[in-house]
Amino acid sequence: MNTRIHIKINNTKHPDKRVKLFIKQLVTFTKCINQVANTLKKNFDSIEAEVIKKMLLDFLPVMIQVYDFTYRKEIKGEKVPSEEKIFSIYEQHTDIIVKGSRDVCFGHKVSLARGKSNLVLDCDILRGNPADTTFFQPTIKRIQTNYEKTPKNSVTDGVYASTGNVEFAKKEGIVNIVFNKVVGSLKSIASSKNMETRLKKWRSGIEAVIIHKFHNNM
Repeated sequence: MNTRIHIKINNTKHPDKRVKLFIKQLVTFTKCINQVANTLKKNFDSIEAEVIKKMLLDFLPVMIQVYDFTYRKEIKGEKVPSEEKIFSIYEQHTDIIVKGSRDVCFGHKVSLARGKSNLVLDCDILRGNPADTTFFQPTIKRIQTNYEKTPKNSVTDGVYASTGNVEFAKKEGIVNIVFNKVVGSLKSIASSKNMETRLKKWRSGIEAVIIHKFHNNM
């Protein structure tokens, strides 16, 4: 790809100028795709060359897909669904994650549920960028199924807070339903202010435990 054009694209906000730059970049990309396709038609004597050929064979459909959604989005002005895009050629499972006003991240959302003993009771690696409030109920249901027991207490990040989740937790028999932060009129449900504080402090230690275990396994 042309680095100079890439830099211009990133620094050009005028729509018409961006389209012209993308056309130039896609022309170069088309030549690259054609070169790869022609290379795949050849036979090589060395094992190393055949290994590279196999890698190119895997990458060719991805290159064509990248060209397709880029042309549709930048030239034709279509709104291409996220599931039709590729955000990493080498890790094609990667999703795009947008969290509020923060910078866009790439990877996967992971929902973890931890018990009193620090044992991880549930782990769900999610695809796409679903709303965090949708994690709560499936997590509780899996814990009930896997351990044949309903937690007495629940404390989560504020992003899990919703009226629907509170009503669900009450219906399932959870006594203390605490969210780290709540917005608007929604309130945590706890047997006492002391219990709410204790649960919030316990939750604040979860991230430290997860980070500690992660670094120990690196």
